[in-house]
Amino acid sequence: MKLIIIEGTDNTGKDTLISKLLEKYPTSTLIHCGKPCSSKFSDNEQDKLFNTYASNIVLNTYKNTHVIIMNRSHIGEYVYGVMYRNRNKDEVRRMIENIDRQFINCKDLEVYYVQMLCSSEYLLHKNEDSKSLSNGNVDKINEERKLFEEIFQSSILNKHIIYVNNGDNFRSREEIFNEVWKFVNN
Repeated sequence: MKLIIIEGTDNTGKDTLISKLLEKYPTSTLIHCGKPCSSKFSDNEQDKLFNTYASNIVLNTYKNTHVIIMNRSHIGEYVYGVMYRNRNKDEVRRMIENIDRQFINCKDLEVYYVQMLCSSEYLLHKNEDSKSLSNGNVDKINEERKLFEEIFQSSILNKHIIYVNNGDNFRSREEIFNEVWKFVNN
C-alpha cells in the first residue's frame, strides 16, 4: 500500500494537487486532517486523532484501496500546534517521530511525504483566501514556512519538498504535478 502525505502552508495548491492525484488513483482513499479538534491544546485530543489515523493505516483498515492520500497530517501540528495552540516544539516532534516510526515499521507501506511551500511573501499575501490561520499576516506566513522547513529537515520519512513559485510567479500546476508524480512513482 502507498501513503502519500500532502502537507505545507495554506494557499500553495495542496487541494489542486490532491485532485490531480485522485484522478490518477481513482480507487484511492482520501483522509483530510485539516481542522484541529480545538483552538487550544488539551488532553492530547489532537494527537489521539493523529494516532487513530496512523493506526488505521498501519492496520490496513482501508482494505479496498492500494493508495491513501492524506490532505494535511500529523506533521502540520509542528507548525499550527506551536503557533496557534501554544504547544511545545519538542513535545510535538516526539509525537511526529512516534507516528512516523509506525509508518516506517509497517512492511507493506510505502510512505511519500510531499511538502508544498511558497517562498514569495507577495504571492502568499495575494493568494490569501481568508480561511488561513495567518489571515494574510506576512510575519505569521513566514513563521509557518520556517517551521515547515524545520520539521521537514528532521522528518524521517521518504520526503520531497516543492517550492510552488519561481520568484513572484507560481509554477504551473502541471509542472508541480509532474514533479510529485515522479517522486511517488520512483
